[in-house]
Amino acid sequence: MNEQKRKNPNAGMTLLEVIIAVSIFSITAIVLLQAFVTSGRINRKSNLYLEATTAAQNIMEEVKAKTFEEVSLAFNYPFDLNGDTRISFLNPQKDKIKSGELGIREVLKASGNGGTTYNSVSQYRDGMDESKVTASVISTDGGKTYKFNPRKKGSNASKYYFELTNVTVNHESFDALAEFDGSESSGYKEKTVTGTGDGKNDYLAPKISDMDSKTNAFLIMPRNWDEEAMQQMVAGQKSAAVEAMNTDAGSNATDSDTYQPLDWKDVYKYTKRTLHIKIEESGGTVRAEARYVLSAYDYKKSGGTKYETMSLCPCGGKGEDEDVSGCFCTYKSAYVPFYSSETGEALKNIFIFYYPNYNSTSATNPYDKIILDNTTNYEVSFYVTKQRDDTNNEPTSAQEAQYRMSLIINENPAARNKSNWSTNPSLYKAVTKLRTNLDYNISDMDEVLNRPKISQMSLTYQAVNNKGINGAKVTNASAKKVLDCNSLDDRDAEDRIYTAKVSVYKAGAAAKNFPDSDLVVTLDGAKED
Repeated sequence: MNEQKRKNPNAGMTLLEVIIAVSIFSITAIVLLQAFVTSGRINRKSNLYLEATTAAQNIMEEVKAKTFEEVSLAFNYPFDLNGDTRISFLNPQKDKIKSGELGIREVLKASGNGGTTYNSVSQYRDGMDESKVTASVISTDGGKTYKFNPRKKGSNASKYYFELTNVTVNHESFDALAEFDGSESSGYKEKTVTGTGDGKNDYLAPKISDMDSKTNAFLIMPRNWDEEAMQQMVAGQKSAAVEAMNTDAGSNATDSDTYQPLDWKDVYKYTKRTLHIKIEESGGTVRAEARYVLSAYDYKKSGGTKYETMSLCPCGGKGEDEDVSGCFCTYKSAYVPFYSSETGEALKNIFIFYYPNYNSTSATNPYDKIILDNTTNYEVSFYVTKQRDDTNNEPTSAQEAQYRMSLIINENPAARNKSNWSTNPSLYKAVTKLRTNLDYNISDMDEVLNRPKISQMSLTYQAVNNKGINGAKVTNASAKKVLDCNSLDDRDAEDRIYTAKVSVYKAGAAAKNFPDSDLVVTLDGAKED
């Protein structure tokens, strides 16, 4: 055959060669075509993901730029007074919102029958009971004025959901769901916007059952922990009163026979209670010790005689500061350790739980006082938690409003080379961090989110040098800042920390309650107000 081709150079290809050539071309064409199709699919999917991500970012930026009240307003009343959308990136599509082609609303999440549904919230209507409004804002004038309507109870407490449907980004349309969780389950406890403390949601008090005793110290004061001491003090007063009556009997005292022994419970109501906490560190071991001092010198029985008073005590009211022979109006316990670290462990938190004496109503001379001696400058969080006495239905709102106590934190800034800390205390941070539910009204257990702030605590940060001599100090607001004081109680519902999640789905997903199969992209973040 080759010989023939050489003889006839114009001869054509044989049939076999044509078949082989066509086969090779077909195979190559199929491979190239599949590559083009696959590339097109990848490009289509990449473009979908890119535009869905753009939509998620637009939504997240909008909600972060607004207060939470404004976010709620925007999804319930989309247009402002000028006719523009309250969500700015939707403004080019406002005609679609007006026509209903683009949906924007707040929804409630409901679970049941093996699935999850999202239903519209109920907005305020003329004559409607505001307690029936489930939207997170209440406006009686179509969005001109409004107030936040926190979700306090049920499975959706402190949780909010906002929906967008048929939102167009470039050439793609999507449905989106923005979710905000400010409940305890959110677990979000990072720094607040101001950076002054740890943000918390529904964090009323620590759960002892969830904590170990290796790094946490607990001092729980029972309701009548000082009963025995009070009875001892009253017994001492009785002896002094009998002696005084016998002395006066020779003078024919008219009221000597009217003496009645004092009731320790009544004396206790007007007794100063000082709880001393001390942190010591030695040889790699950390110890926390406590003692208490009771002082009832100022007690006088209402309507009683001159013998029915604790002022018969020979200490003259100096028993708290001095050891006076025969003093019965003051009781001082020894220091008792309630924590000692194990090898390789460090003390992180000290928890004090106590029942307030609600007769302590004087801001200048309160009956309740707690003093922490941390002159070793040991880094620790100090939790002071007042407890409810549910047996006696205490406290009432009036008791909480009138209660006053004194809290003093002693440290040694000079040992940290911070001798001049008081020249600008706003820039100084103590090694002790204070956490407390003081200054919050805990009388109503059902209204945790709406607990009002009150003024109960006279707080002092006191510098003490190596010789035990007091130096500079700051009080109240300044002391709170120095001690990084943060409440154990909730902030207002609109001023919380929320985990934020924006999920973008294929168009039509909202009608199917946002199935996972239609999810394109999710963007996580946090909203801090």
